[in-house]
Amino acid sequence: MTRIFDKKKIILLNISETDLNSFLVDTDIDDCGNSCFMLNELANTIINVIPEYVFAHYENPNIPQNDTVDKLRQAAKSIYKISEYNLMRRYYLDKDESLEDEIKNLKSYNRGEFGELLLHLLLRDFKATIPLISKVYFKDSAGVPAHGFDSVHVSPDEKILWLGESKFYTDSKRGISELIEDLLSHFKTDYLNEQFSIIKKNLENNSIPMRDNWIDVLSNCNKLSDKINIINIPLLCIYPHDIYELYSNMKDNQTIIYHKDNVRELKKYFDSNNNHPLKKNLNIILMLFPVKNKKELAIKLHEKLWHMQNM
Repeated sequence: MTRIFDKKKIILLNISETDLNSFLVDTDIDDCGNSCFMLNELANTIINVIPEYVFAHYENPNIPQNDTVDKLRQAAKSIYKISEYNLMRRYYLDKDESLEDEIKNLKSYNRGEFGELLLHLLLRDFKATIPLISKVYFKDSAGVPAHGFDSVHVSPDEKILWLGESKFYTDSKRGISELIEDLLSHFKTDYLNEQFSIIKKNLENNSIPMRDNWIDVLSNCNKLSDKINIINIPLLCIYPHDIYELYSNMKDNQTIIYHKDNVRELKKYFDSNNNHPLKKNLNIILMLFPVKNKKELAIKLHEKLWHMQNM
């Protein structure tokens, strides 16, 4: 499968099952021959998502060359209009420690503000989806992102709606517990009815490919069972893990065994704690993505996003 964003293929897909995907970030050596986590390359790959994440298909993807920088700058500024992103940027880059209490009170604090971008990337590169609407473009008011799922994608060759959630926690099991909470609150009649209406309303105001087809699908999908039948639910948990400290080669058999043991434990935890009454009817794909250090990655992403805004 051709990758749209991860062209250097630094993201390694280790487990690809119907209900479970796991990933690792490849390693390299530095100028002294020491093994190193490919932090900068990963950050670049995630940041490449920004323009599409912001604009989706609302604007012509064939942007004239002389407009490219303006579009990148505009996309980055759109992200920083969201208060949570700007608050975390001030905390990480400006080192404003006075913001600590305010940040801890954020509902999205432990989720991690970049989880949605990585989810967008993984769906595009590994599931061949396309974004149906842009959460950033449609805002309730200035600085407030549209409510709902972290991703709203579709499979272009079949009537599958991908409604995903993401969490970026320092504790992997806490992140999974929060994903289960989202599952319980979002996949029920009233919430799905509301979200289908919001998505349909947004579609009526743009000219993306297959717009009329998806308006028709959403309009005629009235029963809960009908909705569930066309939905895939990717649940992404990003978390720090010691695998990058213990092993230098992510493709080595011992590394893969260590990774799979960790992933199987987390999948077992998810399955044993998922008490959604419709869990046998829901098409859930748990996506596990260990990184070396949460704060280190967040800082690097903010540095690149801030630079993009000021190009």
